[in-house]
Order: sequence, then structure tokens, then C-alpha cells
Amino acid sequence: LYCADTIVAPATPPGRGAVAIVRLSGPEAAAIARQLFQATSGPALRSRRLVHGRLVDDGRPIDEALCAFMPGPNSYTGEDTVEFQCHGSPLVVEQVVAAAMARGARAAGPGEFTRRAVLNGRMDLVQAEAVADLISATVAGGARQAWEQLQGALSGRLAELRSVIVEVLAEVEANVDFSDEELPEERLELRADRLAAVDAGLSALLEGFAVARRQREGHRVVFCGRPNVGKSSLVNALLGHGRMIVTAEAGTTRDSVEEAVDLGGMAIVLVDTAGLRAVTGEAETEAVERARRLAEDADIRVLVIDRSVPLEDEDRETAGLCAAGPSLLVVNKCDLPATLTDDQTAALAGPCQVMMTSAIDGRGTDELAAALVGLAGQASEQDTVVVSRARHRSAIERARLCLGQAFDLASGPAAHELVALELREAAHELSGITEVLDNEEVLDRIFSEFCIGK
Repeated sequence: LYCADTIVAPATPPGRGAVAIVRLSGPEAAAIARQLFQATSGPALRSRRLVHGRLVDDGRPIDEALCAFMPGPNSYTGEDTVEFQCHGSPLVVEQVVAAAMARGARAAGPGEFTRRAVLNGRMDLVQAEAVADLISATVAGGARQAWEQLQGALSGRLAELRSVIVEVLAEVEANVDFSDEELPEERLELRADRLAAVDAGLSALLEGFAVARRQREGHRVVFCGRPNVGKSSLVNALLGHGRMIVTAEAGTTRDSVEEAVDLGGMAIVLVDTAGLRAVTGEAETEAVERARRLAEDADIRVLVIDRSVPLEDEDRETAGLCAAGPSLLVVNKCDLPATLTDDQTAALAGPCQVMMTSAIDGRGTDELAAALVGLAGQASEQDTVVVSRARHRSAIERARLCLGQAFDLASGPAAHELVALELREAAHELSGITEVLDNEEVLDRIFSEFCIGK
């Protein structure tokens, strides 16, 4: 076990509620709990049983409570763990924590319970990160992805790929240690095929990174177009409240403004941008350039034009952004008399789906929301295991680089020792995704994202 002091923290969010949980973990957890908890009948601590009683501090009652004792190593942290379920008063929680600390416990840091679970072998680093992702998930897709990683889907796939590298490494090192007469060398092509399969597997994990990111953070939907076509009004209509400032004056939005929303179970980040137009001022020029960059980098573009006025060059420039990826052309202000013809709209739209809307009377906004959900759903289709964090992606990229160098060395006159060195480094990079490799800085960065109490 990872032996340390005993820690304590609330395991439920701050604030008032019906029930709050205070968690203890460590070698003195049971002893401290026996000093704080008096059972209504029988022993205070019964393994994996909820016991009714009261919490006391030097004989002074704190609260009526339930106590759960989970002895290590078969607990969440791998250590003796105790949880008190008391009333959800911040004052009561504070008193329970203070009483535990007065008896030797220490206040837990962010994610310290899960950190101990990793150090005690109860889960690996990928599963620990999945715990944080599951807690912070805001939509079903992100929660499902986190759950699969918590169950070991990604860890298992990485272990499979790494095992092939280790097998080939063992064979290469055997050829270093023994002469050709003592150990026949396997044909290089067979080893290359096996390593190529590993490289393809790693590449498949990386290809799903963008999908996984969108499931966790939301699909970025950027509204672009020239000033006063109704971008901000449409964003407000989808949000259901007036987040964006809207006036009759053109160019009200001078910088990008974004807001997250759940549309049909999809995490969507709506981004309102400055109108694309010819400008002279330094600040406005930067705002317009930023709008263009956001549109190019977006997961989905919503290109907005005004049906009540003639087309301008800025409209055609906006339509040109369709080539950057999934896009919709929204013909707004359909509550006003039309100036644009259907033929003009069709020519401008090209391959984009055309939506007719009015941000004033709400016409077409439900259909726009449904279209965005449809595009987001298509972009999220992914049945294979994928990586979802930049740390994972960087390690896999480094592992692939080592594999590539091993290929190059093996095809030339280089010694087997150099090939083995690259293969060993590739295996090490994959190990670092799931295992603790004596790097406190990495651990500190991972668990700094956690809430205290988890």
C-alpha cells in the first residue's frame, strides 16, 4: 500500500442540501471514526454496512448520521476508508471535518483520494482521468466516453499494442545477445508487419481525438457573416436568453462571444463573431481577422445572410468558408420582404444546407437547432476506442515517432542495439499513459483538475 497520513474532506459539493458526505481515508481512518461516531446499537464500524448513530466531538453531539466503513485494500483508495452521511448543513460538515483533523487527520488536496487509488493500484492514470471526466460531463456523449475509459477500454487497447512492441523488442534483443548460429533471426519483414499493425492501431486512436474532444468540451459552432445580418439574435434564440448584445446599429459585436448549450443531448458551444466587413481601425481589423480564423477552425459553421438586402462581397466571402468543413447557410430575416431570389441563394449555398429563419418571430430556429444536432451527431460517430486528452495524444505521437525511427534503422546497416533502443522508448511512452513513472509533476497536473473530496 501507498502508506501516508490520514486525509479527510467533504465528498459532496459545497452548499446546503439534504445529505452531505464526509470521507476519511488512511491508516488511522478507523481509529478516528471510532472516536467521532457512536452507533445506536452494536459496533460503530461494520465492514460494508451502513450503521445508524450520531457524530460527537468530545461527547458533544454534532449530528445524527450514518457511517460506512470500507476496509482496505478493497476500497476506493485501497486504504481503510470511512464515510459519514450527515445532514447537508455547511456548519455540520465543517464541524465534522474539524473534529477529524483535531484527531490527526489532514485536509485532503484536490483529487487526493483518487490519487491514492492510483498509487495503491486500484486504478490506472487513464481511469483516474476518466473519473474527473465523468464528474464534469455535461452531456450523455461525454459521460458515455468517460464511463468506457473508467471501465478500462482505452487502457486495455494500449496494453495490447504495447505488448506487441515488447514481444518484438525481446526478439531484437535476443539477436543482440546471441550469435546467428545460436538463435536464428526471424525475417525482418515479419517484425515490420507486426510493428506496422501497432502503428496503425496508434494512428486510429489519434484519429478519434477530435471526436472525443468534442464529446467532452462541445462542438464549436461559429456564426459568421457581415454586420447586422442577425447572428447575435439567432444565437440568443438558440440559447433562450439574451446573452448577446443586439441593437439596430451594425457591428455591435466587436469580439467573439461564446456560450455552451445542450441541444438535443449534444454539447454545443455557440460562438458569435464580429461581422465580416472592410475595416480600417486596428481593433476592428483584429476582430474581423479573429472571426475568420474562428470560422476556419470551427467544427460547424453557420453562415448567416440577410434576405431583405442585396448580396454583397462579404456574403460571398462568408459562403466561401463552406469549404472548411460542415456548414449551414442561414437566410435570416425571412419576416421581411425578400430581396434575394431563390436562385441567388442556391448559387451562394453550393453544397451547404439552406435554412430560412427569423430571429424576430422565431421562425425556423427549431429547425436550425435540429440541423445543428444532426451535424454534431454525424461528427461524433465513433465506435472505436479513442484518446480524449492532450497528454495521451502527445505520448502516442512520441511513441509513433520512435517506431518510425526503429523502422528506418532496421532497414539500414544500423546495429540491433539502436533498433532496440527506439522500441524500448516507444513502449515506455505508452506505459506512461496509464502508469505512474516516478513523475510527480505529471501527477500534480492530472489531479489538480479534481474537486477536493474525490
